[in-house]
Amino acid sequence: MPKTATRKMIRALIPIYSITLIDVFGYMVMIPLLPYLAQKYGASGLEVGALLAVMAVASTVAAPLWGALSDKVGRKPIVTVSQVISLIGYLLVAWAPSLGMLFVARTVAGIGGGNLAVTQSYISDVTDDSHRDKAFAAFGVVFGLGIVLGPIAGGFLVKYGFWLPFVVSAAIEAVNIGLTLKFLPKTKRKSKDEFNLKSAAKEVWTQPRTGSLIVRHFLFIFAVTYFFSIFALYLKHALNLGPEKASWLFAAAGAIGAIALAAAVGPLAKRLGDAWVAQLGFALSAVAYAVLAFAHNLWALLGMLALWAVGASCVEPTIAALISESASAEKRGAILGFNDAMSSLALMAAPSLGGWIIDKNVALTGLVPGIAVLGALGLGILRRREDVTLATGGAPSP
Repeated sequence: MPKTATRKMIRALIPIYSITLIDVFGYMVMIPLLPYLAQKYGASGLEVGALLAVMAVASTVAAPLWGALSDKVGRKPIVTVSQVISLIGYLLVAWAPSLGMLFVARTVAGIGGGNLAVTQSYISDVTDDSHRDKAFAAFGVVFGLGIVLGPIAGGFLVKYGFWLPFVVSAAIEAVNIGLTLKFLPKTKRKSKDEFNLKSAAKEVWTQPRTGSLIVRHFLFIFAVTYFFSIFALYLKHALNLGPEKASWLFAAAGAIGAIALAAAVGPLAKRLGDAWVAQLGFALSAVAYAVLAFAHNLWALLGMLALWAVGASCVEPTIAALISESASAEKRGAILGFNDAMSSLALMAAPSLGGWIIDKNVALTGLVPGIAVLGALGLGILRRREDVTLATGGAPSP
């Protein structure tokens, strides 16, 4: 790729990375604190899980629509509109007078938060095949930095009142909207003739490779969300640690994941390929969830979190790149939107199940996510065998 084209690509990526960093930071400021806020209103473990899941219900509906609209009108307008809706959601959470209003606020935030597919589509739009892995890995690093910095800020701000982190999130989102409007370049519309949601859905379910990747990503997000959403409750039940410690442990895991992304995932993907690195990530995640049953002190938990963070950092960018490559360009936003919707379904189911299980037996916390990532690992093995068989002219493996 010529140097001038490379510089142009980098200039196009920097704004989306900056916007993503601020977006994730604002989101992560408040996420570790939501279970404690809900419990202030007397919420049970099941209701805490449902509060975290309700955002996913809205995102499930919104994500494919945002993706298809971004194919039709361009990525920038959709990113901007979704950010405005997220800002409104943050403000509603900050001053919610009841548990019911918290559910309404999280629904609004879910509608605005269904724009991840649009962001990923933008990255695919401005990169070529030889640079896409690095671009998604860098996106993962930026995402990880937001995960690191957000909980630290949330743990500090909560000492001055539960409302403050949510107001800060809203202020950060307002800054983000300004940055998007000023600095994010416009991209060409991919679908000029039709709203392509229906045809994109057909492509998702009739292309075995794309469908398999989306299912594996669903299982991964289910496992991560399950663990992520009940982590604060797990700490309280298992180690009697409060929200500030939860925020710092989230930050430590995010830092480890970001370092792994920056130092290892990109080179490994270049050497072994995205598919193999994703499989490695699923295997490491399965081991981490198994270790969770034996993490009876803080040091053991830190070891488990390190393994978990490295596994997650191997999966997310590689699966995202594989899905993006498998999607046709004119339907990429919509197809990634369906992937995002499946992720939202995972976000919907996992927290409620996790809250129920942790109320029953904290020792079983790692069982469900472990089964999920093992399922994803098995699907990857099966898909690989089918690809090899077809490449050699045989019938697919049973």
